[in-house]
Amino acid sequence: MGKGERDPNKQREQPQGKRAERRAAQRRAAQAEARKEQRQADSEQSNRRLIVGSVIAVVIAAIGFIAFGWYQTQIRPLSKTVLRVEDTKFSLAHLERRMELELDTGFTFSRSSSTILNLPDFVIDQLEGEAALLSGIGELDLAVTDEDVAAEIRQRGGLADDVEPAVFADEVRQQVSRSGLKQNEYDLMIRAFLAEEKARNFFIFVGPTEETQVRGRWMIMNDEETTTDAVTRLEAGEDFLTVAEELSLNPASIELDWFPRGAEATVFDDVEDFFFTAEPGERSDVISIAGFQYIVEVLEREDARALDDIQRGNVASRELSEWLDGLRTSLDIERNLSQDDAIRAVNDLF
Repeated sequence: MGKGERDPNKQREQPQGKRAERRAAQRRAAQAEARKEQRQADSEQSNRRLIVGSVIAVVIAAIGFIAFGWYQTQIRPLSKTVLRVEDTKFSLAHLERRMELELDTGFTFSRSSSTILNLPDFVIDQLEGEAALLSGIGELDLAVTDEDVAAEIRQRGGLADDVEPAVFADEVRQQVSRSGLKQNEYDLMIRAFLAEEKARNFFIFVGPTEETQVRGRWMIMNDEETTTDAVTRLEAGEDFLTVAEELSLNPASIELDWFPRGAEATVFDDVEDFFFTAEPGERSDVISIAGFQYIVEVLEREDARALDDIQRGNVASRELSEWLDGLRTSLDIERNLSQDDAIRAVNDLF
C-alpha cells in the first residue's frame, strides 16, 4: 500500500468501534435508568412501608391511649385504698363487693330506694368496725382461730365435723362464690363475725345482772298540725293514752316496757335522755328527730332492776359498742372515700 493511501481494514474498524462504543453507552444508560427506576421503586416501597407503619403506629397509639384511659378511669380507681385500719387495707372494689352483698342479704337498703346513696358510708363503717374489732380483740384475751373459721363454714354448710377435706373445700368455694367476695375478703368477714360473737359473749359474762330501768309511753308524729293538736289536747288535760291512740303513728306500740339505757334500739338518744333524767309522771315537750316529733311520758323507774336474758344481751351489745368506739380512737385508721368514689360505687351496682 503506497504512501498516502488509507488502510481499508482500519476504515472498517473505525465505524465498528464507534458502534461498539454507542452500544456500550446505551447499555450503561439503560443500566443507569434501570438503577434509577429501582431506586424509585425502592423509595416508593419504603414510603409505603413508612406510611403503613405510621398508620399502624397511630392505631396502636390510639388503642393504647384508649386502654390507658379505660385503666385510669375504670380499673385503677377500683384498686384505690379507701380505708386502712392499721395494716389492713380495703380497696374500692372490695367496698363495692360488700355493698352488693349488703343489698342481697340485708334489710336496710334496696336498689329502688334513695337510701342506697347512704350505702357506701354504711358499708365502710361496717368494714372499719370489723377490722378494728379484729385488731383489738386481743385486749379482751380473745382470738379467732382457723378452726373457729372452719367450724363456722361447716355450720353454715350443714356439714359434719368429720367431713371429707374435698367436700369441705368445695363448700368453701361455694360459700365464697355465693357471697360475691374474694376468698380473703370472705375469710375476713367470717373472722369479724366470730370476733363480734365472742366479744358480745364476753360482755354478757362480765356485764351487770341489774341496772336502772324505766317504763313509759310515747307518741310519734310526722307533721306539725298533728303535733300541735296533740300538745293542745294534752295541755287541756286529756289522757295521754287516748291522744296517742288517735294521733300517733304507732298506736299499737305506745307502751314501752321496762328497758335499761342503751338497750332499746328504737329509742333515740334525746328521747332516752328524757326517760332516764325525768321523774315518774313527767311528760316531755316535743322532741324533734329526723323529721319526726316525739312526746314521751315516764311511768316508773327502778334503780336496780334485774335484767332478763334478752336485756343482758342488749346491755352487752351496748358495752361492746362503747368499747369498740374507744378502740377506734386508739387505732391508726385512715379513710379515703371521696364523693366521686361513693357515686362510682353506687353506679357500679346497676
